[in-house]
Amino acid sequence: MEKENADRLILTYRDRIFGFALAKLRSIEQANELASDIVCEVYTSFLHTDDIANTDGYVYRIARNVYARYINRMTQSRRFECSDDILLSFEDKNPRDPAASAEYAETIARLRQEIGFLTVRQRRIIYLHYYMHRSVAEIARQLQISEGTVKWHLSDAHSSLKEGMEMEKKAKTGVEKGRRQKKQEKYPDDLAVNPIRFISMGHNGTPGGKGDTADMFDTVLKQNIAYACYHKALSAEEIARRLNVPLIYIEDELKVLCEYGYLDRTDKSKNPKYLTNMYITDMRVYDQGVQDSYYKEAARFLCDNYYAKVFEGFDHAADHWGLVCADNDTNYMKYTLVMLCSRFAYVNPQTEDADRFMVKRPDGGCFIAHAAVTDENAVFTGGYDPYWCCGYMTRCSEQEEAEDCYQGMSVDCRFSRRDGGWRDNLTSDWESLYRFIKGGCKPDVLTIEEYKRLCDKGYLADDKVQVLLYAGGHTFHDIQDIILKNASADSRILQYGAEFDKRIFAQTEKYFPEHIRPLAKAYCDNSMAAGRMIPCLIERMLKDGMLQPLADAQKKSVFSLLSYSV
Repeated sequence: MEKENADRLILTYRDRIFGFALAKLRSIEQANELASDIVCEVYTSFLHTDDIANTDGYVYRIARNVYARYINRMTQSRRFECSDDILLSFEDKNPRDPAASAEYAETIARLRQEIGFLTVRQRRIIYLHYYMHRSVAEIARQLQISEGTVKWHLSDAHSSLKEGMEMEKKAKTGVEKGRRQKKQEKYPDDLAVNPIRFISMGHNGTPGGKGDTADMFDTVLKQNIAYACYHKALSAEEIARRLNVPLIYIEDELKVLCEYGYLDRTDKSKNPKYLTNMYITDMRVYDQGVQDSYYKEAARFLCDNYYAKVFEGFDHAADHWGLVCADNDTNYMKYTLVMLCSRFAYVNPQTEDADRFMVKRPDGGCFIAHAAVTDENAVFTGGYDPYWCCGYMTRCSEQEEAEDCYQGMSVDCRFSRRDGGWRDNLTSDWESLYRFIKGGCKPDVLTIEEYKRLCDKGYLADDKVQVLLYAGGHTFHDIQDIILKNASADSRILQYGAEFDKRIFAQTEKYFPEHIRPLAKAYCDNSMAAGRMIPCLIERMLKDGMLQPLADAQKKSVFSLLSYSV
């Protein structure tokens, strides 16, 4: 049977095979293992058989036979082979005999392909044991299973690999002798054996109707497709080979990822290459701790040489620069003042703006896609980040130049009791809050649902507006003028910021491919004004006594400003 027809048939029967396995075993994990074995044998049989009178019956007979062998293995008294006796080499080293090099490379390629057909658990155990050189005891502790289970999986995987290798050899019988096998590329990681996962997906810009990065990359397959061609442009066939999946599995995904601008076609040939244009940070190698130490050092400098003077001037200003909040709590106001100064006071306009790297999406979005990478065997798994920040999030009325309009700005970090990020920062909330203020702060100007949401978000409490307000103008240009007038950074601060940018980029650039480095450079410009600096500053200010901790109720609305004209 032609490979194209076999690929089509195996897709047709894949779900039915899993249903058969699940009905027999009643365990999703075991059903996955059995279904994987059946799919492998059915696909191999398709490739070796030309005429099948009854495909349903043919597949059922194979499934029944594989199931019988599976039960036999599970019920017999298990003989475990010593893992040290499994004669499989996973090292990327060619034998010294040049004559054997070609055959060795072909064997390694086939072996990697067969590893990709193992179950998730067996593939992970194989990777940890042979690639990471972990002992059986260490694997058992990491995966929280018994050593006997690890040994059984090693033995069973060994048998499956040997069987698969033999099938591969038979499949090559009769292939045209003059046909040369394509050379395997060497990559920093083997995605077929150890697939990556995206974590901390986000964006810089405006999401469209289909959402942002996290909404698009909702499957591991899409994530691995994007990462496969992140460091080097690859054709669809090369991506499929790297992931060890049939080309048909990725063709539709490639089409969508290109349509929405996550991948670029680098040429217009019939077999184009693809290059991912996302800002992807590999957390398996990225040293975030070094960068955070730079930010903490800069926060200390800013607190001593800039914010001490800013806070003093703010305290002595009777009108607090036109900023207003409930109960006139200056400590609360200073938290949001840090956000405003970070956004406007020490930004160097001569540096490059990352906006030019934003991609227009067909659903109306315009943003730079972000993601961090990890895998199942990495130490870093995307845990708590104390300096995470989602900001600066801006919302405004549709008629920005009209007199009756507003603009809202907010930042989420660990010092605000919000974790919804941009998805929970709705334009309708700011619209409701603006109407509440313009209506004399009377609840009846809002619907019950609007009023309840503003109270739940902490924007309203006891019919008082809790966010910081500026009633002197309806655009952020007005706020920027206020900050620059009262808290403009001097040349020493700007010079420190320029040197800080260089340090951040020098530490960052080595982690990104060449085509992403211009974006990385733009992101490193004005790093002191980055959202990540805000929690570093607040942490330092609380330690030095420049700020006092917020009440729980205040944490809901802190780092939020509504600007409007009266």
